[in-house]
Amino acid sequence: MRRLQIKDDPSFRTRGQRIGSIDIQKDFDAVLLVLLDHQFDAVEIYEAERDVVITAVMALGSRARNERGSLSVSKFKPFGRSRWKRAER
Repeated sequence: MRRLQIKDDPSFRTRGQRIGSIDIQKDFDAVLLVLLDHQFDAVEIYEAERDVVITAVMALGSRARNERGSLSVSKFKPFGRSRWKRAER
């Protein structure tokens, strides 16, 4: 059984989008980031493995990232792999 932490971030938020806190103390295999549109419909889904997520959260830098397990969408996307993307309408 694969354990996932699922986070979302509506794409209509302001720049500097942040995803919810990632609890690195819990057991999980990967994190799924679901990007949403104005109607809260999924637009794109990214997946990142546990070890990569923990490395990113623990990297020196932002207090928000280090203490609260918070990452921005722009930091998550490069190490996450695209798992699904909505077809153009």
